[in-house]
Amino acid sequence: MPENLCAKCGKPAETKCSACKIVYYCCKEHQVEDWKTHKNDCRACETIQMQGVGRCLVAKRDLQPGDMVLCETPIVIGPRPHIVEEGPVPCPGCCRLIIADTSPRCEGCDWPVCHQDCIGLKDPGKHGHECFILRLRTHRALDGLHEYYRQDALFALRCLLLQRRGIKKWMQFLQFEAHMDRRGKGTEIYKEYDKRVVDYLEENFLKPLKALEEESKQSILPDMSRETIHQICGIIDVNSLEINQGGELSALYQAACLMEHNCIPNTAHTFEDELTNYRITVRATLPIKKGDRITTMYTHALWGTQARREHLRETKYFSCSCGRCKDPTEMGTYLSALRCLGTESTPCGGMQLPVDPLDDNTVWACDKCKVQISNIQASYLINQIGDDVDNVQLNNPTVRELDNLLSKLLTFLHPNHYHCFSVKHSLVQLFGYQQGYLPNQISDEQLKRKTKMCRELMDILSKIDPGKSRLCLYSGVVLHELHLANIIYVKRKWDIGIKKDLLQLLREADRSIIESKEVLKYETNTMSGEKLHSLIDSSRKEFDRWLTRNKIDLTKDIE
Repeated sequence: MPENLCAKCGKPAETKCSACKIVYYCCKEHQVEDWKTHKNDCRACETIQMQGVGRCLVAKRDLQPGDMVLCETPIVIGPRPHIVEEGPVPCPGCCRLIIADTSPRCEGCDWPVCHQDCIGLKDPGKHGHECFILRLRTHRALDGLHEYYRQDALFALRCLLLQRRGIKKWMQFLQFEAHMDRRGKGTEIYKEYDKRVVDYLEENFLKPLKALEEESKQSILPDMSRETIHQICGIIDVNSLEINQGGELSALYQAACLMEHNCIPNTAHTFEDELTNYRITVRATLPIKKGDRITTMYTHALWGTQARREHLRETKYFSCSCGRCKDPTEMGTYLSALRCLGTESTPCGGMQLPVDPLDDNTVWACDKCKVQISNIQASYLINQIGDDVDNVQLNNPTVRELDNLLSKLLTFLHPNHYHCFSVKHSLVQLFGYQQGYLPNQISDEQLKRKTKMCRELMDILSKIDPGKSRLCLYSGVVLHELHLANIIYVKRKWDIGIKKDLLQLLREADRSIIESKEVLKYETNTMSGEKLHSLIDSSRKEFDRWLTRNKIDLTKDIE
């Protein structure tokens, strides 16, 4: 079809399909009329069955970074299914956190809610249908509210109620992988869910529901078996996505949940807000060829290979063997590397890496001497250091405390190790903010150290997240701090320093703040993203005012 001609009538057209960006239309009406014909070609991906993988998504055409892969609303959404023993709990209507003891109650089921006019309480896709089931309990809570109102079981009940939305929707849901072969009877996770979720639902709600069905001679939920509830719990654990937008939600999406895992994913996804029912949009972040699998990441990008693979085995029941996991250096970052302590007499200065990262029994070998350690020894050291890092990070550390911790870490770890990354990322956010290190207090050497750390962190981030898929907030923070550190230094030296050298720092500051906005362009529906956008916008305005006052043109050299 010739470019710039309407797909419906063939006349010259300027409006391009916003999804596929391939076909044009001369008017909105023709685009609507042509949708039945175009929608199959418009889809950027399709579901296929692959040997050893199962159902997954592959690209139907070549995709470039920024292209939309899919956009859909969830099949089911509900409170995140984790145990809450004390503190805030999610409202069953909107999932915003509330204090159960002091909150109002749902008029139907007496469940704690944010307020009685919460719009989700009447929504059949949220609390509307389950309210009928929850009111069947015959006794009321006197104490132990967290045990009585078990929010961690609500999502499973909500999934069970999909039967009420038709057999097709229910069968589609049951097609999701549950890995019951790995979590069946006799396994620890089966026992845990049998007591925590299945017993709770059956004793409190499903037995009264079955009695009501017998009395009324009407079938309300055809399948309430314990095995089906276990399957539902497996489906939730393996496939649900977490949404952090003013509440604690989990959701299941028909297509998005089929994206395969890769430790360097080729897509990023964003969630819209409650008004659009938390619609998910998946976009390509790296070039994707026709037939390539659409990938996301199920674990944390800033964990080392051993930690990522262990997490995936425990929660998703597979072992990752992607390119990053196979590479002992993790794409040249040395994110898991240990410093070799050498022999008892002399350290060699080398680094120890796993010989085969995909082998749980691999040895770790030094790249300079013959010293080797077992994987058990390496794991013990990393875990012990991780505990030390957590203990310091969780107690609002000072710059001095983090500096002391980093010095200790560098005795045992490569400077790029993910524990060192964590400490450095905290440090760059304290330089310039903490008392004793405020902009008018921080020394020139400390500013130079901060910019050096920012550049090192960005080098790591660019290698493990080249598409800016998973670590946008981390990158945005580092780029903004690099900008600020350069500006503080340049302002000090502008009247006394070598302006030619300072101009290079100004240009880096300009590039950094431009890139920070770019990497955060889709981070607009989270509190952290909104706050960071605001800070960057403020810094941009201040930067531009300073350039104007000093009549500096960054496109021109200074003699």
